[in-house]
Amino acid sequence: MRLNSSYLVISGWMLLLSIVSPCVMSQTLSISGGQGKIYPDFEHRIDAMVMIKDLSAASELSIDANGLKVEWFEYYNKSYSPQFHTTPLYIGNQPAINPEDHCGYLVKRSGTVNGVPYSDEISVFVINYTQYVPAEVQVVPLDDAQAASCTLIELELTGNFPGMSYATPNGLSYPVERELNLEYETLEWKDQWVSKPVRLTVVPDNGKIQVFNPPLKDTYFTLKGDQYARDLGLDGYSFGSALYAARKVECKITTEATVRTEKHEVDRPEQVTAVSGSAPLEILFKSNGNEPVANYYNWTITAGDELLLSRTDATHTYTFSKAGTFLVKVRAENAYCSFTDSITVKVAESAINAPNVFSPNGDGINDEFRVAYKSIIEFHCIIYNRWGSKLYEWTDIQKGWDGTQNGKPVHEGAYFYVIRARGSDDIVYNLKGDINLLRGKQ
Repeated sequence: MRLNSSYLVISGWMLLLSIVSPCVMSQTLSISGGQGKIYPDFEHRIDAMVMIKDLSAASELSIDANGLKVEWFEYYNKSYSPQFHTTPLYIGNQPAINPEDHCGYLVKRSGTVNGVPYSDEISVFVINYTQYVPAEVQVVPLDDAQAASCTLIELELTGNFPGMSYATPNGLSYPVERELNLEYETLEWKDQWVSKPVRLTVVPDNGKIQVFNPPLKDTYFTLKGDQYARDLGLDGYSFGSALYAARKVECKITTEATVRTEKHEVDRPEQVTAVSGSAPLEILFKSNGNEPVANYYNWTITAGDELLLSRTDATHTYTFSKAGTFLVKVRAENAYCSFTDSITVKVAESAINAPNVFSPNGDGINDEFRVAYKSIIEFHCIIYNRWGSKLYEWTDIQKGWDGTQNGKPVHEGAYFYVIRARGSDDIVYNLKGDINLLRGKQ
């Protein structure tokens, strides 16, 4: 059975293995003659992985017997053929052995504890790390159809990148995964594109690394590793690539609406960020692609299935003169990739309302006869007196009647208006009514 509590010591320092036996008995497994680190319950397959910095003939792997009989067995040796021993090879009953690189061991103890029969078995695999340090490795972005997919690129590690593996007592072999740090730069959108460093933890697979979010700018890839080098106090290693020419495209639509300040207009665009309001709604659209990677644009504006516009400029201005909901899209692309961003613009339905009283007395309150409106694109109003004589007319809906004729104030009383207007939704308005002019005190 496996012991459930043990301490492992390498070169004078101790690491707790979280296993405690039914007998609540502790044991010490140690190695001398080489700095290293122990990884308990390694991948839940063996009890301990021992990674040695410099394994030599003077290195010893030992266990504290605690009064029990100790037996060592070798179940795997990379130098043998076959490497896996169907029946573990007995080494001896001494407390220590001279371990070899890339070998698996079983250490068994038996005897009695407090008068109770006891036995345990621990599986340990030993690797001499310095035998597997990569050298003269290059990081090469693969230039193939997969790389051109714009969602995934592959980096190939060329040169001497030796693999590490370990075996379990039941004869199965597994790779030792090296966690490497991959560093490069991309772009991040923060109201504009800014450079962003990226650091990923990656594990090579058959000498290749997949990057599922390719960079948006030309960059260098740097590979640094690995966790075992860092744990052993080594400087590790660093390998770089040639300059990678980015292919992935992204764009972000930003807008600038033409602001209107006429207080009688309802739903007017009051801020440059407005993407809804009354017509005519004029908006400047910017594509904001990750140039120079993105080098072509196509804009479309649709209302339902109807195509209203198709343009190929990076920026453009469009005036929405009809009510409705509009989908604005831009596709940014290059020879390899494309990306589409979109926004929705809503233009209000038309409306117009005329007041029935105004007081042109110069107090700054209701001094003109003006209509309240939204999404009105054509307007014509005529003011008549009670005898049907025309006093005033105008076609600018943002203006009104100040209660004068030929520059002279008219008398208080009832007057009449006739309005003809057309909304952005093609609704035609024919309004007639009376308006009371009250001057009051000035």
